[in-house]
Amino acid sequence: MSEWSAKVREYFPDVALNKASVEKIGLSDKPIPSYVVDWLVSRYSAEDELDINALNTFIAKYLPDKTRKEEIKHRLMEGGKVKLLDSLKVAVNLAKGEYDAELSAIGFTGLKIPPGMVKANPTLLYSDVWGQVELSYRINEETSRGEVWVENFNIMQTGEVDLDYIIDQRKYFTLEEWSDMLIASMGYDPEYYSFEQKIYMLLRLVPIVHPRVSIMELAPKGTGKSTVFSKLSRYVWLISGGRVTRAKLFYDMNRKTEGIIAFYDVVVLDEVQTIKFTDPGEIIGALKGYLESGEYRVMGHRGTAESGFVILANIQIGSDGFPVNKFILQELPDFMQETAFIDRFNGILPGWKLPRIEKKSLVSSGYVLRSDYLSEILYLLRKKAEYGDFVKSHLYSTGDIRDVRSVETISTGLLKLLYPDIDDVS
Repeated sequence: MSEWSAKVREYFPDVALNKASVEKIGLSDKPIPSYVVDWLVSRYSAEDELDINALNTFIAKYLPDKTRKEEIKHRLMEGGKVKLLDSLKVAVNLAKGEYDAELSAIGFTGLKIPPGMVKANPTLLYSDVWGQVELSYRINEETSRGEVWVENFNIMQTGEVDLDYIIDQRKYFTLEEWSDMLIASMGYDPEYYSFEQKIYMLLRLVPIVHPRVSIMELAPKGTGKSTVFSKLSRYVWLISGGRVTRAKLFYDMNRKTEGIIAFYDVVVLDEVQTIKFTDPGEIIGALKGYLESGEYRVMGHRGTAESGFVILANIQIGSDGFPVNKFILQELPDFMQETAFIDRFNGILPGWKLPRIEKKSLVSSGYVLRSDYLSEILYLLRKKAEYGDFVKSHLYSTGDIRDVRSVETISTGLLKLLYPDIDDVS
């Protein structure tokens, strides 16, 4: 066991996760976020022992395979209520004036959900949200057709996190040990990466740990660009492919509702070349204003948000390991190559300097922080302003104001990650 892994076990006993236990349950091939898997393992672990039988019983009952979908339908028709652990998503059915819901893990579609539940959980309109779902079966008196209803929904939440405790434990780790612990808690084996590559990996967390950070990552396929954003935190919204509108991002004039940028800490456009933008000029115009000031305007509506913005793009890499195109942004959609747009980003992460993800590059043993716990730490650190004040008081530059702000922003994010115990930074 590595030194940092032993320290995680010693100084974070309540939230340390044995990755060997995660490997035992065989959920790695299912589309389940890391924070859900880690929560399950920790729920059935005591004194470093995983009760695999109890966990498998829970999974069979509340997280069943899609092959058992008809069995669950039968239970509903027999009048029983069914509770599941699943990801819920809602779509607006304008023709019927109601909401349709779906559960992705079990594969249920066309579910009915009360408007009040949607109003209480507006993020359901934008992405899948993991939680405990209770279903029931009803006969519609008007149509005499059977319907499955979402009776209750409780979002998955981590128990209370003591940020001061986390900060205090930092003193027991060296810089390298702390960074290795973070990398491993993200799901990667730190032994596989150089220190420079570890910093690039941690840069992926900066938009999560600090408000309004905007970065691009350019890399070949298979370097794990989107994995951290899709698996680690429930506060991140990721879109891969599909269609994006200004209404979806910022404000929907028809529904008079805020877009996703108002509800998530980070908005990520994955494989941006595959995404369809309904009106590129309109969206880029709104984005330029938002990236500059945190403010957006749609028609007569004015809004502000703290969400970060990340663009992930695949690019061609030559045999020398560097981008084929000298102008590295050439493979982005044309409307994203506008200088005024690019200039508003805080930085470009050179993902081509990271190796492809292989089985040996994933952490499979030792102790790490639970993903759901790490996610909450990042969420709480995000609200802390003193780190930015520290950076500004120690950074002296007369350069371009946007460049200076970008350096301050990225530095503040890394400071939160690597030295949360800011009072001990000399």
